[in-house]
Amino acid sequence: MARATRTNPIVLRQGMTIGTGSAETDDEFLFDCFIHYPPVEICQDVKSPAMIVAGRTGAGKTAIFRHIKGSVEHAVDIDPSEMAMSYASNSDVLNFLQAIGADLDLFFQILWKHVLCIEYIRLRWSVQDEQKSLNVFAHLAALVTKDARKQRALNYLREWEGRFWITMDQNIKEITESYEGKISAEMGGEIQKFKAGGRYEKRMSTDRKSELVARARRIMNADQLAELASVIDLLAEYDLSDKMNKFYILVDRLDERWVDASIRFRLIRALIESLKAFKRITNLKILVALRTDILERVVQETSDLTFQREKFEDYFVRLKWSRPQLKSLVDKRMDHLFKRQYSTKPILFDDVFTYKVGNQSPFDYIVDRTFLRPRDVIAFVNECIKVAEGEYEITASKVRRAELEFSRIRRDALEQEWKSAFPTLGIMIDLIAANKRTYIDVSAVCSRPEVEDLALAVYSSGKQDFDPLFDVARNYVEAKQQNPLQMICFVLGILYRVGAVGLKLRAGDRYNYSHLDQPIIPIGLIDENSKVGIHPMLHAALRLER
Repeated sequence: MARATRTNPIVLRQGMTIGTGSAETDDEFLFDCFIHYPPVEICQDVKSPAMIVAGRTGAGKTAIFRHIKGSVEHAVDIDPSEMAMSYASNSDVLNFLQAIGADLDLFFQILWKHVLCIEYIRLRWSVQDEQKSLNVFAHLAALVTKDARKQRALNYLREWEGRFWITMDQNIKEITESYEGKISAEMGGEIQKFKAGGRYEKRMSTDRKSELVARARRIMNADQLAELASVIDLLAEYDLSDKMNKFYILVDRLDERWVDASIRFRLIRALIESLKAFKRITNLKILVALRTDILERVVQETSDLTFQREKFEDYFVRLKWSRPQLKSLVDKRMDHLFKRQYSTKPILFDDVFTYKVGNQSPFDYIVDRTFLRPRDVIAFVNECIKVAEGEYEITASKVRRAELEFSRIRRDALEQEWKSAFPTLGIMIDLIAANKRTYIDVSAVCSRPEVEDLALAVYSSGKQDFDPLFDVARNYVEAKQQNPLQMICFVLGILYRVGAVGLKLRAGDRYNYSHLDQPIIPIGLIDENSKVGIHPMLHAALRLER
């Protein structure tokens, strides 16, 4: 690319950026430079079944939520950290039930459905005090006929008629305390022994545990879920006449430490399973932001025959960006950065990045080193601006210099992003990068001593909170006949899933990457003839040969 004629008197100054890449702190650019691409329309469409906004960190989930909150009349956020779910996780009664193998999924669904029903009532009728709460109940009661199902809903709401306005944490505490009281009345002596310590549940017989689990199941039965279903039906029927108003409940920050890990993923699963019921309320849209790695951990932690990823596929909107969409985003942000200081004439990416990098355009070079998500592109451009301080354009050498820091930060971020699901990811990346080549044959990796070193390192460090690699490493170390190919294929399956590598399964195929192609490749499809390509985003951090 020939050097562009300088038409704008721009100077790249210290502290200049095109945004933060984090929607929570990006007010200066987020709203003025927002990109209306298809997932945004799906999220705003109350007729669409999509309710779970899934994407990697930095893909734009929170940005969509903030856009919706700022552009519609009726929207409310649910912050999990304000829900007092820790009260449930710290409950001696619930901890005892979990220790003896009781299934708490019904209870968790009751919590979520109750919270979502109450939040909708508060949003729908602007309930802010006790009197308005009483008025809403009276209004709903006046609509109820002798229909037994509606009477059931009314009986449930009657318990809360003056308390629709109370906070979520108080709601959850009251429901939990109600169940604690019922269960303690049935098995209080056993719970006291459990509280005394000494791992009492380990000393109980299987028959005794089964008896207590059955008694708990009778208490936490499906009756309250049926009552809540009646409430949802009542609210849905009432709102059939309201064609004008739309209501949005937005659930974000599920990736943060809002509750103890012992129940966190079961709570998220219960939320996912609870969402379907609310589709009956046609003017309500519940949106849940869920990071890809958190969804993966939910599937791993709660896998059973009743929870299948495929059953919920219609409820997902998966965030994916195209190159033109990312180019539009960067152009808008570049123009927004400079027009305040220089002129009203647009100053876009190509006006500042004026040289090819190798044989590529600078934008293609940058995007090739990302997962096609806004945060990556914004971060790379910001690094380029930083190293070009005092200049009016960014040359190829500046882009390569910025790449060193960008790549280092992205490698650290990748390990942090997937730490919950794959805590030993860093060790796996080091293994595949050991020979400093960007493309590797699987057969060559299997013959290296680093495979045994990896297995020993993971095994000797002991099992962490959750680490699927540990069991594979233990089997490898303890096996009389070791199978390095099996170990490597397992590692490559994980590295592909997180985006660290691409895989070419057969000669004549192209390299597949999880952010572009299928998100998961079954381990059984990987063999010694497959080839591995380390993602270009990691090349500089790993000091690989170009």
